[in-house]
Amino acid sequence: MLTSTGFNNNARSIWVKHIHEKELGILAVQTMRNWTMSATFLASTAILLSLGILSFALTTDGLNEIAHEFNYFGSQTHAILLIKALFLGADFMFSFISFVLAVRFYNHASFLINIPLNYHLSINSESVTTAINQGALCYNLGMRGYYLSIPLIFWLLGPVWMCIFSIIVTFIAYKLDHGI
Repeated sequence: MLTSTGFNNNARSIWVKHIHEKELGILAVQTMRNWTMSATFLASTAILLSLGILSFALTTDGLNEIAHEFNYFGSQTHAILLIKALFLGADFMFSFISFVLAVRFYNHASFLINIPLNYHLSINSESVTTAINQGALCYNLGMRGYYLSIPLIFWLLGPVWMCIFSIIVTFIAYKLDHGI
Protein backbone atom coordinates (compact mmCIF):
# COMPACT_ATOMS: atom_id res chain seq x y z
CA MET A 1 0.00 0.00 0.00
CA LEU A 2 1.29 3.48 -0.83
CA THR A 3 1.61 6.19 1.75
CA SER A 4 0.04 9.56 1.10
CA THR A 5 3.46 10.88 0.09
CA GLY A 6 3.91 8.26 -2.63
CA PHE A 7 0.31 8.62 -3.78
CA ASN A 8 0.60 12.41 -3.98
CA ASN A 9 3.97 12.26 -5.76
CA ASN A 10 2.37 10.10 -8.44
CA ALA A 11 -0.66 12.40 -8.64
CA ARG A 12 1.57 15.47 -9.08
CA SER A 13 3.46 13.69 -11.87
CA ILE A 14 0.19 12.97 -13.68
CA TRP A 15 -0.94 16.56 -13.07
CA VAL A 16 2.23 18.01 -14.63
CA LYS A 17 1.87 15.81 -17.70
CA HIS A 18 -1.78 16.84 -18.00
CA ILE A 19 -0.87 20.54 -17.70
CA HIS A 20 1.72 20.15 -20.45
CA GLU A 21 -0.51 18.13 -22.77
CA LYS A 22 -3.52 20.44 -22.49
CA GLU A 23 -1.43 23.65 -22.22
CA LEU A 24 -3.18 24.79 -19.05
CA GLY A 25 -0.64 27.43 -18.00
CA ILE A 26 -3.12 29.57 -16.07
CA LEU A 27 -4.29 26.60 -14.01
CA ALA A 28 -0.67 25.70 -13.30
CA VAL A 29 0.23 29.21 -12.14
CA GLN A 30 -2.86 29.46 -9.94
CA THR A 31 -2.16 26.10 -8.34
CA MET A 32 1.50 26.96 -7.76
CA ARG A 33 0.43 30.31 -6.27
CA ASN A 34 -1.88 28.53 -3.83
CA TRP A 35 0.86 26.13 -2.75
CA THR A 36 3.29 29.03 -2.33
CA MET A 37 0.80 31.08 -0.32
CA SER A 38 0.09 28.15 1.99
CA ALA A 39 3.79 27.50 2.62
CA THR A 40 4.41 31.24 3.14
CA PHE A 41 1.63 31.48 5.72
CA LEU A 42 2.90 28.45 7.63
CA ALA A 43 6.50 29.71 7.47
CA SER A 44 5.41 33.07 8.90
CA THR A 45 3.48 31.35 11.66
CA ALA A 46 6.40 29.07 12.50
CA ILE A 47 8.91 31.90 12.82
CA LEU A 48 6.52 33.94 14.97
CA LEU A 49 5.93 30.97 17.26
CA SER A 50 9.65 30.24 17.46
CA LEU A 51 10.52 33.79 18.40
CA GLY A 52 7.56 34.06 20.77
CA ILE A 53 8.57 30.91 22.62
CA LEU A 54 12.16 32.08 22.81
CA SER A 55 11.06 35.46 24.16
CA PHE A 56 8.69 33.87 26.68
CA ALA A 57 11.28 31.36 27.89
CA LEU A 58 14.01 33.94 28.37
CA THR A 59 12.05 36.77 29.96
CA THR A 60 9.46 35.35 32.34
CA ASP A 61 8.97 32.94 35.16
CA GLY A 62 5.54 32.02 33.76
CA LEU A 63 7.09 28.85 32.44
CA ASN A 64 7.94 27.78 36.00
CA GLU A 65 4.40 28.44 37.20
CA ILE A 66 2.85 26.38 34.41
CA ALA A 67 5.25 23.49 34.95
CA HIS A 68 4.71 23.36 38.72
CA GLU A 69 0.92 23.09 38.28
CA PHE A 70 0.88 20.14 35.87
CA ASN A 71 4.26 18.38 36.23
CA TYR A 72 3.77 15.45 38.60
CA PHE A 73 6.86 13.32 37.90
CA GLY A 74 9.46 15.29 35.96
CA SER A 75 12.07 17.86 36.88
CA GLN A 76 10.77 21.32 37.68
CA THR A 77 14.03 23.27 37.63
CA HIS A 78 14.15 26.42 35.54
CA ALA A 79 17.19 25.23 33.57
CA ILE A 80 15.39 22.07 32.40
CA LEU A 81 12.28 24.07 31.50
CA LEU A 82 14.41 26.49 29.51
CA ILE A 83 15.99 23.60 27.59
CA LYS A 84 12.54 22.19 26.83
CA ALA A 85 11.37 25.59 25.57
CA LEU A 86 14.49 25.90 23.41
CA PHE A 87 13.75 22.48 21.86
CA LEU A 88 10.24 23.70 21.08
CA GLY A 89 11.63 26.91 19.56
CA ALA A 90 14.13 24.90 17.50
CA ASP A 91 11.30 22.69 16.24
CA PHE A 92 9.41 25.73 14.97
CA MET A 93 12.63 27.07 13.43
CA PHE A 94 13.00 23.74 11.58
CA SER A 95 9.42 24.12 10.33
CA PHE A 96 10.17 27.67 9.21
CA ILE A 97 13.21 26.57 7.20
CA SER A 98 11.27 23.68 5.65
CA PHE A 99 8.42 25.94 4.54
CA VAL A 100 10.85 28.53 3.14
CA LEU A 101 12.49 25.77 1.09
CA ALA A 102 9.04 24.67 -0.09
CA VAL A 103 8.38 28.23 -1.30
CA ARG A 104 11.73 28.17 -3.10
CA PHE A 105 10.97 24.93 -4.93
CA TYR A 106 7.42 26.00 -5.79
CA ASN A 107 8.68 29.28 -7.24
CA HIS A 108 11.27 27.40 -9.28
CA ALA A 109 8.60 24.98 -10.52
CA SER A 110 6.32 27.89 -11.47
CA PHE A 111 8.85 28.97 -14.06
CA LEU A 112 9.61 25.46 -15.27
CA ILE A 113 6.03 24.40 -15.78
CA ASN A 114 5.34 27.15 -18.31
CA ILE A 115 8.38 26.53 -20.48
CA PRO A 116 7.39 24.58 -23.62
CA LEU A 117 8.65 21.01 -23.50
CA ASN A 118 10.50 21.23 -26.82
CA TYR A 119 12.24 24.51 -25.93
CA HIS A 120 15.15 23.03 -23.97
CA LEU A 121 16.35 19.43 -23.64
CA SER A 122 16.80 19.47 -19.85
CA ILE A 123 13.31 20.84 -19.17
CA ASN A 124 10.68 18.15 -19.33
CA SER A 125 7.74 16.87 -17.30
CA GLU A 126 10.08 14.87 -15.05
CA SER A 127 12.22 17.89 -14.13
CA VAL A 128 9.11 19.93 -13.34
CA THR A 129 7.67 17.07 -11.29
CA THR A 130 10.96 16.75 -9.42
CA ALA A 131 10.90 20.45 -8.46
CA ILE A 132 7.28 20.24 -7.34
CA ASN A 133 7.87 17.03 -5.37
CA GLN A 134 10.92 18.56 -3.66
CA GLY A 135 8.72 21.47 -2.60
CA ALA A 136 6.08 19.05 -1.40
CA LEU A 137 8.69 17.11 0.60
CA CYS A 138 9.84 20.30 2.33
CA TYR A 139 6.20 21.24 2.97
CA ASN A 140 5.61 17.78 4.45
CA LEU A 141 8.68 18.13 6.70
CA GLY A 142 7.43 21.52 7.88
CA MET A 143 4.06 20.00 8.76
CA ARG A 144 5.87 17.20 10.60
CA GLY A 145 7.60 19.89 12.62
CA TYR A 146 4.20 21.30 13.53
CA TYR A 147 3.00 17.83 14.53
CA LEU A 148 6.11 17.33 16.66
CA SER A 149 5.42 20.61 18.45
CA ILE A 150 2.31 19.15 20.10
CA PRO A 151 4.18 16.60 22.28
CA LEU A 152 6.94 19.18 22.86
CA ILE A 153 4.41 21.71 24.16
CA PHE A 154 3.05 19.11 26.56
CA TRP A 155 6.61 18.16 27.53
CA LEU A 156 6.74 21.56 29.22
CA LEU A 157 3.99 20.27 31.51
CA GLY A 158 5.76 17.01 32.26
CA PRO A 159 6.88 13.68 30.82
CA VAL A 160 3.52 11.95 31.33
CA TRP A 161 1.74 14.58 29.22
CA MET A 162 4.42 14.29 26.55
CA CYS A 163 4.03 10.50 26.35
CA ILE A 164 0.24 10.72 26.09
CA PHE A 165 0.35 13.29 23.30
CA SER A 166 3.21 11.50 21.52
CA ILE A 167 1.02 8.44 21.23
CA ILE A 168 -1.95 10.52 20.02
CA VAL A 169 0.09 12.41 17.42
CA THR A 170 1.77 9.21 16.22
CA PHE A 171 -1.63 7.58 15.73
CA ILE A 172 -2.99 10.61 13.86
CA ALA A 173 0.12 10.86 11.64
CA TYR A 174 -0.13 7.16 10.83
CA LYS A 175 -3.79 7.54 9.86
CA LEU A 176 -2.98 10.58 7.70
CA ASP A 177 -0.12 8.76 5.95
CA HIS A 178 -1.97 5.51 5.33
CA GLY A 179 -5.55 6.69 5.09
CA ILE A 180 -5.72 6.98 1.31
